[in-house]
Amino acid sequence: MRFFTKLLLFGYFCAAMSAPSLAQQPTGKISLELNHVQATQDGGCRLSIIATNGLERPMNQLGLEIVAFNTDGLVDQFLRLDFSRISAGKTKVLQFDLAGKACDSLSRLHINDVLNCVPASVTDVYCPDLLDLQNRTSIEFGD
Repeated sequence: MRFFTKLLLFGYFCAAMSAPSLAQQPTGKISLELNHVQATQDGGCRLSIIATNGLERPMNQLGLEIVAFNTDGLVDQFLRLDFSRISAGKTKVLQFDLAGKACDSLSRLHINDVLNCVPASVTDVYCPDLLDLQNRTSIEFGD
């Protein structure tokens, strides 16, 4: 009888470990806004991106892989932006400069990938699906 009890408990344990945890599924969105573009003194372009964590949990790091396109629609360069920890419901602003790249030479910023939006323990979440994109500039911004 003890064998069957242990076997039954082992079966429950295995089922609990393999079942998706509904509590781990993120709710809410990550808002990204291309807020401002500004020419720099060295002829480059300064971009300001605002990230708001609308998820119910903090993000330890939010990584964005962005592709910049020139005015001919050709890929110009790949960019990697990293936001440090963003608490739930909080906003962070990141500015970055594209040296030697005038703002009017850019037509589009494409979000190629989003990394680290949820803890590693959360599976089956595709971070780009959690984005809510907004734009206040003349440069196209999207996925």
